[in-house]
Amino acid sequence: MPRPEALSHSPSRRHVISGGTRSRSQAPIRLKDSQWQRLGVNQSLIHSLLLRGFKSPTPIQKSTLPLTLASPPRDVLGMARTGSGKTLAYLIPLLQRLSSSAVPVPSIKALILCPSRELAVQILKAGKDLARGLRKEPLKNEQPLRWAIIMGGESLDDHFEVLSGKPDVVVATPGRMLHLIVEMSLDLRTLEMVIYDEADRLFEMGFESQLREILHRLPSTRQSLLFSATLPTKVAEFAKAGLVNPSMIRLDAEQTISADLRLHFAYVKPADKDAAVLALLGVLLGKSGPSSPEGSSQIIIFVATKHHVEYLVCLLRAAGYESAYIYGSLDQVARKTQIDSFRAGRQQILVVTDVAARGLDIPMIGNVINYDFPTGVRGFVHRVGRTARAGRRGMAWSLVTTGDIAHLFDLDEALSVKIFDTSPPLIGRLPQQVLETHRERIAVGLAEVDRSLTALRMVKDRGQAMFERSKSRASADAHRMSKLWIRSSHDGSDLAVLPVFVTSHPAVANERCDDLLRAIDTYRPRTSDGKSSSRVSSKAVVAVSNLNGASSSLIRVVSEQRQGSANFGTPGPLSRPSTNKAGFLTVLPSRSSYRDSDFFLHHVRPDAQDEKTYSINGADCFSTQLRSATFDLSTDEGARPRLQKASQLRWDRRKKKFLQGSSIESRDQKMIRSESGALLPASFSSGRFSNWTAKNKTSHTSRAPPPIQL
Repeated sequence: MPRPEALSHSPSRRHVISGGTRSRSQAPIRLKDSQWQRLGVNQSLIHSLLLRGFKSPTPIQKSTLPLTLASPPRDVLGMARTGSGKTLAYLIPLLQRLSSSAVPVPSIKALILCPSRELAVQILKAGKDLARGLRKEPLKNEQPLRWAIIMGGESLDDHFEVLSGKPDVVVATPGRMLHLIVEMSLDLRTLEMVIYDEADRLFEMGFESQLREILHRLPSTRQSLLFSATLPTKVAEFAKAGLVNPSMIRLDAEQTISADLRLHFAYVKPADKDAAVLALLGVLLGKSGPSSPEGSSQIIIFVATKHHVEYLVCLLRAAGYESAYIYGSLDQVARKTQIDSFRAGRQQILVVTDVAARGLDIPMIGNVINYDFPTGVRGFVHRVGRTARAGRRGMAWSLVTTGDIAHLFDLDEALSVKIFDTSPPLIGRLPQQVLETHRERIAVGLAEVDRSLTALRMVKDRGQAMFERSKSRASADAHRMSKLWIRSSHDGSDLAVLPVFVTSHPAVANERCDDLLRAIDTYRPRTSDGKSSSRVSSKAVVAVSNLNGASSSLIRVVSEQRQGSANFGTPGPLSRPSTNKAGFLTVLPSRSSYRDSDFFLHHVRPDAQDEKTYSINGADCFSTQLRSATFDLSTDEGARPRLQKASQLRWDRRKKKFLQGSSIESRDQKMIRSESGALLPASFSSGRFSNWTAKNKTSHTSRAPPPIQL
């Protein structure tokens, strides 16, 4: 079997490399006018890049190459979307550094860690193709770089032979690489570069313990490059430990909503969500109204848990909508099948969770529907950013319940989106008659079409309860304003119908029947709190009507004071409602300040803001940048990861009881303790490499101390 580093490709064969803008023209190559030269790329690499048609770098390459090619080179944490050119962003500094390396002894000089076999093969092909075009200087007698690929599922003997040959660059998956490091007692002191590609997927697939053990064995003089599409908390903590004085480059996603995106918020009851989704799909897919913008009828529906995915897909199938679906624990083959089917246009609807949609890049999405409202501003931007890309228009529809109003106020403040103050407001309701029609259709017709809907709905409701318990809380001001809004809008019954339903359902213009149904649906018996009831006096009714009218004024006062509280100093007190002699509610004007300039002593020094700019924890500090970029998606199971010991137990078939174990010690087997003190399976040091060297009569001189047997 030939060695992976000895694999050769035909010069006429071209590999697809992620990165750079490739031109098909056969214009003469001009090295002096190249944009690559301004970034510090040497002439040999520029010749190889231009020879393959990469005439201009991508934004992630423009941002990272000056740092990685500097002298001395810096560690970099780069965040960019899939397909943005991250592969070339680390292959160029790798090839330029190794081509000028002063280490004459054959050794492993660069290590690239990636999460999957397919990505490892792609990186190997891209690196060898780019290195093949390097110009060789005859006086230096340069030797071509030797490449090796290490991944699970292949023979250990083949990997022993490959690593015994001391390749220059190793592309590997973490699990098999750690196995070989321990088995062969590899000495990595000559390593110059280590690259973590798709770091968020590395931690998502459970390679955290392997990565930390590999990190412990790396030399301190290495250069580390970490690239990721998102930045979960685990990746941020690993970056603090593995990168030395790094520079953070963020091109991952927009921090604001696109100007081409139109937002719509539908206020519904939790029990009416299914009917609301069917009503929206009927309008957006052109069955009862206009289609989505610019002729793109594909829709992504975001839900909270995988149980919601299974239920909603079954509901849509019973309603006549063929839909694709993905969630975090879905098999990789099934996930690829579903995504390919949706991209090919065989399904118009894709039902996903937040975790499954990470890194998903489908540019032709016209609409996004939030079945469950996201609890954070970043989660909302992460979802609606799937549409309105590359200058295309898009729409985002969010179903909002009473419990989501507080998060909607937080969104209104963080994104400066005027949800409540615009005319007409962005938040509205669906026609009651339309909801009643779809509600009856689900209860009677669709339940008969698919008998499993009832059981799936029960599972979904249990998952919803777990999701509600794990949701993050909104701010105190948002909760206060949401209560005032709910009171002033009569629990949403005074909202106007969304414009798309007015144009698509002309019968809705006759509001008399709709008003009657809505009044019955929103009726609540009120006796003890002084609100409207047949047994309450007319004076109380008038007083309560004035109370409801003053609530909107109070919301405006609170909103103005929240905006003023962003200034330096102590914000003034909130205005409090009071009653006049007639018993009606009035809003007192707020005083600007109660301070006496002669005696007031503030708890913050006036020059504190100026001194903060000299702090090591300022805005340019790496730790501060990590905190602002960290983004954890909610789990597919509907709850946060449990910290109890019971969640770490596993069932042992042989002993017929639960045992405690981690991801790396997945079997009941003997363990060994490494140099860092971590426990590793004893199979990592089984002596197979010693038997292989004795059998092949070879020697392996560069070895690290063996692990301690327990």
